Amino acid sequence: MFCRRCRSVHFICPGVCSMRKAIRITGLLLALTLSGCDFEHQAEPEMVSTTQSRPIGDEASLDADISFGIGNLEISSDSPSVLYSLDLEYDKANFEPQVHYDAVSGNRGRLSVKLESARHVGFRTKTQTNRLRLSFNDKVPLELNVNAGVGQARLSLSRLKLKRLDMESGVGGAKISSYDPNPVECDRVRIRNGVGGMEAVGLGNLNFRELEFEGGVGGADLDFTGQWKQDAQVRIQVGVGGVSVRMPRDLGVEVDAEKNFLSGIHLDGFVKRNSHYYSENYDTAKVRVFMRVTTGVGGFRINWV
Repeated sequence: MFCRRCRSVHFICPGVCSMRKAIRITGLLLALTLSGCDFEHQAEPEMVSTTQSRPIGDEASLDADISFGIGNLEISSDSPSVLYSLDLEYDKANFEPQVHYDAVSGNRGRLSVKLESARHVGFRTKTQTNRLRLSFNDKVPLELNVNAGVGQARLSLSRLKLKRLDMESGVGGAKISSYDPNPVECDRVRIRNGVGGMEAVGLGNLNFRELEFEGGVGGADLDFTGQWKQDAQVRIQVGVGGVSVRMPRDLGVEVDAEKNFLSGIHLDGFVKRNSHYYSENYDTAKVRVFMRVTTGVGGFRINWV
């Protein structure tokens, strides 16, 4: 079989391609994290705390760009009185925070939060755990871009008016949850997870049109329960690690997935038509989801709830 991704001919594509990609991602992440570490000359940790908030003004929407290199990150909703609020605990001797807010055009606000290393920092340094807790107004439509490097990332998206989500997690576990329906349409959800497990709960509440999940090394538990309001497309691509998906029984689901000997595809309650798999209720379902699945090493399973 000729593979367009790796431009070669082999017999177990796409699994081999996904696995090769995962290995490349893992090596790159480890190299970037460990390179240049200066263990002898690193300053002693000096932990400090800072808080910041901005009162709500005439903002009609907010773009937020969050880059948190090393540490634990938490994002949630906040009261209507502030546009955003943050609590940051960080190692002042080795890191430098940068927080900027401005108006892009009209009533559109833009927030940038970064925690950058003031010197080379790796896994085995004396640096303590940085922590960022960031909350957003639950009345202002939000486009959220999150880049979490090394550490734990937790996104609690309940009650937020989420217009778009782009999340990238490097090394460490990540969790996304939404327990309330998104009152606005979300154009796109894109999640990239490098090394570590990913748990997502209530993805159906996000009211998205398109969702893309790309995992490097580590398992993923993706729960699509929630209040579905529209048809959607989902793309799942994983290199190494199993993927467990939970779907509401009233959804009509179409799956495009290729099997190979490195991974197993388990689709109970589906019937095969030509090369695709359809849930038994597909023809009568009010909301339908098209899902394209590519797995390398590890299984893929859909469980009905």
